[in-house]
Amino acid sequence: MKYVRVEPLQDRYGYYLDPQGYLEVLPEVSKSLPVGVAQFVSDPGHYDFHNSHCIKDLTLNKITLSDDGDLISLEVILAPNEWKHESGLRIQYSDVQALDVSTKETDGTLPRLGSLQLDEALPHPSGFSHEIAFTCGSITIVAADLVAAWG
Repeated sequence: MKYVRVEPLQDRYGYYLDPQGYLEVLPEVSKSLPVGVAQFVSDPGHYDFHNSHCIKDLTLNKITLSDDGDLISLEVILAPNEWKHESGLRIQYSDVQALDVSTKETDGTLPRLGSLQLDEALPHPSGFSHEIAFTCGSITIVAADLVAAWG
């Protein structure tokens, strides 16, 4: 990520998370983002760790990629953390140009993504890029726009 910091702590039992650099440039960056993305990342609860609409600690439930012959769409369903969220989050991406899912092996177990840490959306010639960092991997999507809904 360019502005958001997600760095493992030295003791390997947590992460240093800092969205402040992104929040500082977001008013300017959001002018170049598609409408749905700008609304999603500008939500006051998005990076507020105490807010039930903060994306931190969600977990990936399901990804559905659809190709209708003209456009590729993507639906990402994130499950809530029972201690923090009232509901999960559904993100629908339109005109998807790229999808990259990276996982890493953790202590000899099967690769998995783990808990969502933070994300960052930036302008891209195809619309925007959305990088989502998890404890054990990441997802990067390039698309025209998105619609996000809690519940």
